[in-house]
Amino acid sequence: MLTQIHIRDLATIEELQLTLNSGCTMITGETGAGKSIFIEAIELALGGRASPNLVRPGKDKAEISLSFDITHFPKVIESLQNLDLYHDTSECIIRRVITSDGRSRSYVNGSPSTLQLVKELGELLFHLHGQHEQQVLLKSETQRDMLDRFADHLPLAAQVKTMAEAWRTLEQEIHALQEKAQDRVSQSEFLRFQLEELHALKLQPGEWETLEAEHHRLTHAEELLRHIQQAANQIADHDDQNVLSLINEIRKTLESIQSVEPKAREWINTLHSILIQLTDLESELKSYQENTELDPEKLQLMEERVSQIFNLSRKHKIKPQELPELQARLADELKSLDGSDENLKIMIARQGEIEKLYQQAAHQLSLSRLKAGAKLEKEISAIIRSLSLPHGEFKIALEQEHASLLPHGNEKVTFLIKTNPDQSLQPLFKVISGGELSRLSLAAHLALANRTSIPTLVFDEVDTGLSGATAEKIGKLLRRLGDSYQVFCVTHQPQVAACGHHHLLVEKYFVQNCTHTRLRMLQSEEKTREIARMLGGEKITEKTLEHAREVLEGI
Repeated sequence: MLTQIHIRDLATIEELQLTLNSGCTMITGETGAGKSIFIEAIELALGGRASPNLVRPGKDKAEISLSFDITHFPKVIESLQNLDLYHDTSECIIRRVITSDGRSRSYVNGSPSTLQLVKELGELLFHLHGQHEQQVLLKSETQRDMLDRFADHLPLAAQVKTMAEAWRTLEQEIHALQEKAQDRVSQSEFLRFQLEELHALKLQPGEWETLEAEHHRLTHAEELLRHIQQAANQIADHDDQNVLSLINEIRKTLESIQSVEPKAREWINTLHSILIQLTDLESELKSYQENTELDPEKLQLMEERVSQIFNLSRKHKIKPQELPELQARLADELKSLDGSDENLKIMIARQGEIEKLYQQAAHQLSLSRLKAGAKLEKEISAIIRSLSLPHGEFKIALEQEHASLLPHGNEKVTFLIKTNPDQSLQPLFKVISGGELSRLSLAAHLALANRTSIPTLVFDEVDTGLSGATAEKIGKLLRRLGDSYQVFCVTHQPQVAACGHHHLLVEKYFVQNCTHTRLRMLQSEEKTREIARMLGGEKITEKTLEHAREVLEGI
């Protein structure tokens, strides 16, 4: 519940520090005093739309801070824990700063937070029940949500919605696959044609590199053999002079000096090793000559193979060595396309399973709505009859809808009402007046009181347009609601104000032509005087005070 509110430089409030209590608190004040500033401040702190006009004239910023006791509200604690904003205390502090240039910053338990996060948290802490919500009550989706909350089957309703959305997603995917079926046939045929060409080529990984090297060698075979012959002759077979004969001459020269220079033996050994290597090289070159021959036919075949590979690579605009990789990729694409029909069958089967589960859950939801609807009809009818509508009758119509797998289930929920005995039951928007809507809205909220986990409920002038007797009954109902929740109610009706456990007065005053607003909790005698003012106007007499006491004693 809301335990404290601190406001600084917001509109006409210069400084306000207010401690709040559980139960029902009535908020009153003279016309124009700014009774709604209390609610507006809470809404702003919890993510409402900010404006630089809200900052008190002459000030740089406005600040609002709310302290909530969340001891008995596990959903709020869990949300804070998930956001790493829970400090192992029973308190949640939400603060908002609005600057004169229109910017704002929000904080949760001292940590900067996004406005969206604060709004989501605010939905768990605070609920405003005002004239706007009364209009929302006329909408079918709001009526359905209220019935589902009263029936306490929100998890089942969420399950139905999830399955409907999953079914619809599959429906879209199936439709897309079916539309592309003809395209898949054409694409598959083209892929098969491409793969047939690649299969016929039978190019192996690494074959192109080997082929390219061999082709290059065969192309230059004549020149290659000529140079090898020349090299072999220069080593040993040249008549005039060759490398082996020259080295032998050098060896003989060194042998002649080995008796004088001991190092000559090392030099002779080196030349010996060279002679052995040159002899081996000569043998290898001659062997290469003997085993290598000009083969125009082999060269032609190889040129045809190179041309075949190159032409196919050019067709696909890739390098020849990338053709095996292309073949593997096209094969995977074809396999994927061929598997699309199988995927389609699997998706259709899965869709059928989801539809079966949806129908089971939706049927269960329908039965729950039917059972809860009968109970809610009785509760709301009893409450509105107690609010000066003795012939009021409330009904809930569950109309079967024929569209397939709707997210909200199989039926449309419509609230029906009649307020006079000679009327027939009609949808709310057709027959209900503003005052009747206020009473019905309050009755619905009271019926749902035990189904909400929101700790703080605020009612903004829900008694507008009602007579004193009816207002007193509404006040007593709000007081009863305050036994379970923290309730705030802005009211003009003294009969409603008298029913509060606590009374908050909003006053406007002026200091040196500056407007100020203050809020203060009234004590017993002060409350009596405020009720008297609401009953008799500005001039409070002993008679109006006595009347006020009678009103308070009747609660």
